[in-house]
Amino acid sequence: MSSFAYFFQGLGQAFHPLSILYILAGVIWGIIGGAIPGISASVAMSLMLPFTYNMDPMLSLPMLAAVYVGAEYGGSIPAILIKTPGTGAAAATVLDGYELNKKGFGGKALCISLYAGVLGGLISVLVLVAITIPLSEFALKFGPTEYFWIALMGLSVVGAVSGDNLWKGLIAAVFGLLIAVIGMDPFTATKRLTFGVNRLSNGLDLIPVMVGLFAVSEVLRQAFKKEIVHGDQAKFKMTYPSIKELVSVTPIVLICGAVGSIVGALPGAGATIASWIAYSETKMLSKNNETFGTGDIRGIAAPESANNGVPAGGLIPLLALGVPGSNSTAILMAGFTIAGISCGPLLFVNNPEIPYKLMASMFVAQLVLAAVGLLVLRPLILLTSVNKVYLASSILVFAVVGAFSTLNDVYASWLVLAFGILGFVLKRYGFPVPAVVLGFVLGELVEGNMRRALQLSSSVGIFFSSVIDIVMILIIIAGISFPYISKKIAERKK
Repeated sequence: MSSFAYFFQGLGQAFHPLSILYILAGVIWGIIGGAIPGISASVAMSLMLPFTYNMDPMLSLPMLAAVYVGAEYGGSIPAILIKTPGTGAAAATVLDGYELNKKGFGGKALCISLYAGVLGGLISVLVLVAITIPLSEFALKFGPTEYFWIALMGLSVVGAVSGDNLWKGLIAAVFGLLIAVIGMDPFTATKRLTFGVNRLSNGLDLIPVMVGLFAVSEVLRQAFKKEIVHGDQAKFKMTYPSIKELVSVTPIVLICGAVGSIVGALPGAGATIASWIAYSETKMLSKNNETFGTGDIRGIAAPESANNGVPAGGLIPLLALGVPGSNSTAILMAGFTIAGISCGPLLFVNNPEIPYKLMASMFVAQLVLAAVGLLVLRPLILLTSVNKVYLASSILVFAVVGAFSTLNDVYASWLVLAFGILGFVLKRYGFPVPAVVLGFVLGELVEGNMRRALQLSSSVGIFFSSVIDIVMILIIIAGISFPYISKKIAERKK
């Protein structure tokens, strides 16, 4: 039987009422986990894992995969409504999603996010079914140099998030890279930039840094400008995107969903990098891209489609090679182990119905996500009509408690407040906070793979030794130079 024949057979099983019930439970819990800062997809899945003991693997594995799907979408909800990304992958959605919400179109932003996430996820599942084995073999060709260039490709987004002052954006990104190396050096086991503070030996956790820079800093900014007390109170207003707007972003969604699948298949890359790459490349290739960062629906559709495409892509190395490429797929692999099933090439030979039922269940999970997302849309928009004093207080509470849950230590809560103050200062002087987050997220990937490559060869020529390296370098050059070239062309036309 062909891959798609097994897939359609799996769809028949996935649409069984009992299967849909388990998938629904997984999607709902995933959305809740993704929407709460500090409870990422991997944490939500790990909390669900104990319930899978003694459960039929044809029900437990789809439920875990559904949690993964729901969590990737859930992170966009607080990112759009309160400028607090629930997951690292939703940080790129903040740029245009929150700005659109501030204009009174929060419903439209959430609809675009849901549409892009669901359609991107469906596309990624079809990509998964079609090219699981070939793409897994392609992923094996990626070494330290290829991952290094992928990270730099992500850093090329700095120009897209810097506004009018590229130099301030570069300074902010370098600062993000700098704080990314705080802690124990993984190669030499020596402490770096800890200044004698033992708490910093393990480095800085992503969630406290991100929540502090985005959410707490925004609350402080509004407090100092007296917007919380004297600002105009937002009114409840349900808005939907037009058919024309949905059609206009559909090509972006389809392409970025496929991009998410490919990035998800690369171990260590993940949804955060996928969303930033999708945002950057979409801005680079779009006409009238000066509206990005001001509430452009394309700036929501691109990252949301990409990060919702990652879960299906992440299954490629797990199922085909038995190699989990992220924390979430590692937990899913634990689910396989609990069920007594070994991942790898023999899985498709001995038990092909299991991986294809899982793929089919992820397809159904996207449809369930669409239904659940539409049902909770109006209640979510009610958040925008809450008095700003109560809303700001709630954001601070969720930020502090959510950070505490990541490390189970009050130190994380202090970290959130510290980075909240830092983010406020950066905003006050015009430094783009997203560039700091970008540098911090990609710092470990840049440094680690650069040093691994140099350990393999003392010559810098290793960074230009493969066709993949050259292709990525050309993409980076195009990404950096395109905005300036298009600007010059526009000036000449005028």
